[in-house]
Amino acid sequence: MEFTSDEKMRAIPTLTEALFRHVLNDEDPIFIGDEATILDVSMAPPDELLKRCSEYYETSVSLEDLRRPLWQLLPELEAKRAKPKPVTDGLFPDS
Repeated sequence: MEFTSDEKMRAIPTLTEALFRHVLNDEDPIFIGDEATILDVSMAPPDELLKRCSEYYETSVSLEDLRRPLWQLLPELEAKRAKPKPVTDGLFPDS
């Protein structure tokens, strides 16, 4: 069996670890190549993956996002999750 390159995935070990710890906590892949998507490495149904990703990364995630290679997707999702939340004093209700 021949494996594809995983050079790009090896460049983001912290993001990959976070994905498996917080989103795919019940799964443990043996190998994740550079072209792998979350749909390739998870047995969960797409609607469950959408829910888990949206909750953990605190942003809307689409089915099209799930089809992107993880090495592209994870840094973008993490950047959205890491955005500081605006501080409010509670005087103005959200509109």
